[in-house]
Amino acid sequence: MLWVAVHCHRLALDRVRRACADTDDGPLAICDRLQVLHANPAAEALGVRPGVRRATALALAASLRIVEHDPVEDAEALAQVAGWLLQFTPGVALQPPDGVLLEVEASLRLFGGRERLEARIRDGLAALGFGLRLAVAPTATAAWMLARWQDGARIEHESLLGAGLAPLPVGLLEAAAPHAEALAAIGVRRFADLARLPRAGLARRWGPALLDQVDAALGRRAEPRRWFEAPARFVLRLELLAQIEHAEALLFASHRMLLQFAGWLAARQSAAREAVLTGEHDSGRHACPPTQVVLRLAQPSRDPARWIGVLRERLAVLELPAPVQTLRLECERTVRLPGTHGELFPAAGTDAEGLGRLVERLQARLGRDGVQRLLLAADHRPEAAYRVEPVEDRAVRGPEVPLSGLPRPLWLLPEPVPLSERDQRPWWRGPLTLLAGPERIETGWWDDGLVQRDYFIAEGESAGWVWIFRTRSRDDDAGWYLQGMFG
Repeated sequence: MLWVAVHCHRLALDRVRRACADTDDGPLAICDRLQVLHANPAAEALGVRPGVRRATALALAASLRIVEHDPVEDAEALAQVAGWLLQFTPGVALQPPDGVLLEVEASLRLFGGRERLEARIRDGLAALGFGLRLAVAPTATAAWMLARWQDGARIEHESLLGAGLAPLPVGLLEAAAPHAEALAAIGVRRFADLARLPRAGLARRWGPALLDQVDAALGRRAEPRRWFEAPARFVLRLELLAQIEHAEALLFASHRMLLQFAGWLAARQSAAREAVLTGEHDSGRHACPPTQVVLRLAQPSRDPARWIGVLRERLAVLELPAPVQTLRLECERTVRLPGTHGELFPAAGTDAEGLGRLVERLQARLGRDGVQRLLLAADHRPEAAYRVEPVEDRAVRGPEVPLSGLPRPLWLLPEPVPLSERDQRPWWRGPLTLLAGPERIETGWWDDGLVQRDYFIAEGESAGWVWIFRTRSRDDDAGWYLQGMFG
């Protein structure tokens, strides 16, 4: 087995700063009621360090922004990290309060080896706004100890566990941390010192839990883990540090939310066609209903670039009724999407996907009814032989209409134009010569739109090829009409 440990050492701070742009580097600290727990580099440059009292921190940095620590929100953020990591392996386990463990032995070949897998994890979590320390070892306990000790540490084989763990501080073992001072008093400061103690005396004096963790780290004892499962419904809420008044400014925070959404879809081997981004406004006396932005794709996808492209177009034309202080992204329905494989030569689906991206961006900018298409209808009457519907409409189509042997023009007039007749020949910008026909159409009796026509292809000296018909009724409208023109 091979374990990857991800230590989100600044989880509380990163959770708060996820909605901030990288250029927003003002001093920020996470505090409980009495002291500072985490500080960003700008605050540390002013002397604010973890452990100092809140009043001291404010005296050192008058512009310091303080956010109260929320363990529940941190736990949710850790679960979101674990859900995103599920796309690499189903063997993901939480290591509270700020760690995630991945069993990746079976995933290495799929992702191109350990180094490429590590790079994808680092780059992906950085794009989501989380800093991390990463380590690799044959056991979960060893990997977790290494991740908290040094970023990038690794032990390649189980036979190297003893030597690789020997220099680590003994306090990295959770069962040893409460007894760190007592162990130091007898000269036990590193893992190697602890491993050399008599096993019976170690268990009798410090309890069996410490011995069990030593054995688990060295691979002598199985360590069962409870695997994390992705939620069936995606809901992500992100509280903004400052209220945002312009819609386009929401793109930065929404970008990270959509990246996490794409990771959730990949973990579930699914795709989605619609998601809803909701901006919540002030709930005070000037409260207004939340602003909803519906993101809709032409085809189901989990490609974050497609979702971000649609969101960018929607935000470009959106006007906020009030400043936004919280964002929420939700997805109700997904479809199963099997894994794809690379192709040496692009298939027809590649062009269809490109058309789908174009349709998505046009609909995001112009609205659902602003992008339409023509479809054939089961009717022989030219004016009723097609219908217009939105591109995304998936209504069941009627039966295919058998086309006649005579061609039909693509350019039809809004209404047939009456033609005069001279010397028993139809006349339009001169005499017309019949080239082909007739094509007899007699239909429409069921909807009070009865037509009785004989269609011909005709040619004129200045008119080119035209499509005309002669009515066969005995009413006043009998005669020749111009229906369309050929290009």
